[in-house]
Amino acid sequence: MNSKKTFSRNIDELQNIFEFLEMNFQKIPIQQKDQFEMELSVEEIFMNMVRHNSGSSEHIEVTFAGDDKTVVLSLIDTEKVPFDITKTKEVDFEEYFREKKSGGLGIHLVKQFMDSVTFDHQNGVSTIIITKHI
Repeated sequence: MNSKKTFSRNIDELQNIFEFLEMNFQKIPIQQKDQFEMELSVEEIFMNMVRHNSGSSEHIEVTFAGDDKTVVLSLIDTEKVPFDITKTKEVDFEEYFREKKSGGLGIHLVKQFMDSVTFDHQNGVSTIIITKHI
């Protein structure tokens, strides 16, 4: 089962993204925990695209491919300067809490929740693909 939809570069689109995901999740057997982890991961990636690529006015495309074993979600964005989330360093929690940092844990959570996170950038288009075995 495959589907895709584009969303404007706006945080108000999160509800529409969740509805798109829910519509697709209903078509496959999935545990609530797995669904939650995928929704949270998509939210984190989408919000990073909106916040950190503010120079773009292009829409962000979300694709869904799933069956009874695996769900693959892709977020596709136009970027002049690519940001490869797979190359972010691991979080040093001792330092994080010692320095009383806030935020910055989203990509870490995506990497923890998903079985695979890949990044590709070609011709000004970045694609982040997250895979979850269910």
